[in-house]
Amino acid sequence: MNRSETRLAISAVGALALLLLSGCAQEKKVEPVPVGDMEEYRDPGIGFAIKHPKGWISNSQVGRARFYNAQDVDKKFLDPPGVGAHGVEISVEVINTPEPAAKITQLKSEMSSIGIVLGQEQTVTVAGTQATKVPYTANYGGSNIIYGHHVHIPGDSVIYDLGFAGFGDYYNAYATVFDASLSSFELPKPKEPGRDETLPSETMTEYSGKMFSFLYPDNFNFTNAPKGKFEEVIELRGGRQDCSIRFDVFDAKGLTVEKVYEQNKGTYRAKSTGKATVGGENALFVNYSSRADVESRAYFVVKSDKVVRFTLNWYKPQANKYLPVYEKAVSSIKFK
Repeated sequence: MNRSETRLAISAVGALALLLLSGCAQEKKVEPVPVGDMEEYRDPGIGFAIKHPKGWISNSQVGRARFYNAQDVDKKFLDPPGVGAHGVEISVEVINTPEPAAKITQLKSEMSSIGIVLGQEQTVTVAGTQATKVPYTANYGGSNIIYGHHVHIPGDSVIYDLGFAGFGDYYNAYATVFDASLSSFELPKPKEPGRDETLPSETMTEYSGKMFSFLYPDNFNFTNAPKGKFEEVIELRGGRQDCSIRFDVFDAKGLTVEKVYEQNKGTYRAKSTGKATVGGENALFVNYSSRADVESRAYFVVKSDKVVRFTLNWYKPQANKYLPVYEKAVSSIKFK
């Protein structure tokens, strides 16, 4: 065999290996995902609620919520042939319309017009309301095939469009998660006439973490706060983005709560300080203000050689509405 023939043979073997590897990659299955810990998202303006797996990436605003199982999956759903990661999406979109039935027909027609293949419709019941489930397949070429279903819940002058979708095997792998999320959906509660909907709700929901649990107003939502230098960060915000509840956990390095407080108090312009008991543990707190219309309080607790610092921020003109709810949250804290 001459050199030219040898090179051709090597190229053919290499090409065959690439095809085999590609075939193996395509045949790789995504294992079924069980329903684990779920966390609730409650729309801060409209008030619907839905649960998704804890730790998912959230991209939400009033009337429109998106949740993804991993980083960069959102990019893939925005541009399926482009960059991003294969994964799954759970979404809720609120569509205002004077004719919900006609609008649902229009939505399906628009999907068909861009090449999305619709499956057999089913009637389902969600949050006590009759809804329509519409399966679909969207093929963007190669491995970029999205399987999913929309659930359209009609109201008097609105549609709640719930979406559940995944690339390839991800869709079936997350089937039980999708079902659990759909079952958790709650329609908005009737609004109280004259009530400011940005205020913290008096209805509380429990969060249970690694070190502690606590109750929080059910119209506050978890944010994707960066951990930075902390071991754990939990942050919730209300309808006003300057009103929040935040927990930071970091190493106490063998120090008492008094020593920890002494090391950190210089970062605050203290208006007043005090002592408290939180979850059965001694705590120190500082009241301060970083803005003219926002007041804050930071508590320090040392538990199992970890500092748990939690910070409350509220709108000063409405302090009488925020503080009673925040105090319920503080009194509910239980360490593990």
